[in-house]
Amino acid sequence: MARSPADRRLGLPLLLLVAAVVAGCEPAPQLERGDVLFDNTEYVAAITAWQESLAERPRDTKLLIRIATAQVRLRKFDEAEATMRRAVEIEPESAKVRHNLALVYLRRKDLDKALATFHEARDIQDTYPETNYYIGLIHEMRGDEETAVKYYVQDVNNGPSRAWERLDRYKEKQRALGLTREPPDRRSVLLFSGAFLALAAAAYGLRCYLDRRNKTSLSYPRT
Repeated sequence: MARSPADRRLGLPLLLLVAAVVAGCEPAPQLERGDVLFDNTEYVAAITAWQESLAERPRDTKLLIRIATAQVRLRKFDEAEATMRRAVEIEPESAKVRHNLALVYLRRKDLDKALATFHEARDIQDTYPETNYYIGLIHEMRGDEETAVKYYVQDVNNGPSRAWERLDRYKEKQRALGLTREPPDRRSVLLFSGAFLALAAAAYGLRCYLDRRNKTSLSYPRT
């Protein structure tokens, strides 16, 4: 069946659209190259490769996270913060983006900003992996172990977590300091029960004695 001129006019743009979609699904060569370089600890070269890929996809926050991670490895914390702030502007409601910005602050040892930003990530998604863990870790670093434990427990309730190790260490420390509540043995329970019964019997006997004394004194007229 012969194709009409209109069909032929629509055919080429459609093929170009399909080709563009297919090309978009394939990973960019520079992105893959950057991943390999990063794995080989060639962080400067990895950043260069990812930035070339970013030029084609300027709103790709996953790429920005990669770049910031490499910048942190190079201890270029200000550049990493700027990179992640750019990601926040693109995806302000992404818990993942906020979490990674908080990690930059944590690696820079800016605990106030790290804690505040982890809480921002938690406000967006309170079950985001390891956010509660890092909040607990910051509290532990500041010496507030009780608050830390609360966040560790929340993190392990969300799924697999490194917080188990911190909780085990806390329990061991409490046990070493004698602060854990151990269940009493049978002998202690029996001694306590016996002492309680003896005290109760003595109190009852004293009450009976006082009642008899009062009754006796009331039977005599005043002089």
